[in-house]
Amino acid sequence: MGWHAGRWWGLASRFLALSVCFPISSGQFAGYSQTPQHKPLALHQLIVVEPGGAAVIALRGYDLDGDALKAEVTFFPDTGSVHQLSKVFSDYGYEPKQGPLMARGTEVTGSGNRVYYKRPVADAAPAGVYGVMGYRVMDSAAGNTAKATSHEGLVTFVPPSGILVGSHFTRGSEDWTITGSKIGEHPVTYESSSRGVLNHYVYGSDDTINTHHATGSDQSLWYFKAPSKFLGHHGISYRGKLQFTLSSFQGDYSSDRLNTGALVAGGLHLVYLECGKCNLNKGVRLAFPLSATKSGFSGTATMFDIELSETGGWLEDSKNSLVKWSPPSQCTFIEVLSGLSGVSILGDITKWYESVALDTVQVVNHGAKIPVCAQGTPDASACTC
Repeated sequence: MGWHAGRWWGLASRFLALSVCFPISSGQFAGYSQTPQHKPLALHQLIVVEPGGAAVIALRGYDLDGDALKAEVTFFPDTGSVHQLSKVFSDYGYEPKQGPLMARGTEVTGSGNRVYYKRPVADAAPAGVYGVMGYRVMDSAAGNTAKATSHEGLVTFVPPSGILVGSHFTRGSEDWTITGSKIGEHPVTYESSSRGVLNHYVYGSDDTINTHHATGSDQSLWYFKAPSKFLGHHGISYRGKLQFTLSSFQGDYSSDRLNTGALVAGGLHLVYLECGKCNLNKGVRLAFPLSATKSGFSGTATMFDIELSETGGWLEDSKNSLVKWSPPSQCTFIEVLSGLSGVSILGDITKWYESVALDTVQVVNHGAKIPVCAQGTPDASACTC
């Protein structure tokens, strides 16, 4: 989920004729087409702000009709303050930038539909976003009345780390659980000490082995299940990275003692992303095969860095044992990220008993890369890419 991280590239001449426009990254117009009469778009943005810093944000929106657009803020981020621009900065670009504090539903008065976001003076970078701001844009008809109003766009503010959501386990297990084991879903075990590259982490262990008669693989696989903060609308993470570290304290990681996932398309899956409401509430599940990683996992501490895109190695569950799993479409991938209902990371990698630790789980991105063709609706359910 005006893109701060992009810049103007060579747009087609019909876009250059627009009286109101915004900077976006190359390729964001690919596949985008609308009828001459349509609502304007309030595009999702990702803004990087230094702790204690500030940023000027353009809420210009996008409209193929070429109408002049107005903007209003619908809700504010949890931390920091949002202001109108000062008149001297709005008109002439001179300091100070900061104008009056904004109220919800207030129309943006700054030139170019710009607002000013300011962090507190005493500030620290969190392991996640500073907050999210909502906005809408309206195109104007005769008499300066609103002809049409956009869906709500989201502006996500992040520290320089680019972490959108994360669990570093500094103070506890952060509600991570274990699923797929014999005793059902239960909390992970939290460890506040350090062990090698691990520093405050969680871990889980096998409590049952269900060996397949043909492959010898464990059929009762257990997973680390992510808490609620990793779920919901994370569309702005598109083309970012999912990062985490795994390490094992016990287990036989010889090549012939690893689970193969032979009965599942794509082999053993390291990560699952699920969206229950996607595909018209039929649900979509995406899997990242362990074989698609650069190093695999041999039990030693390994950091995984997985691209969150349809070209990153992910497969879509076909929901049919006779149909091969295949890479998802761009629309499907963005829709899943925009409506996550489940995120899980494999812990059960060997055919026998093991103990596996998880540390520093985070989703990172530094620029909005959702194409315009996926923003017909805020959750990408209307997508023409």
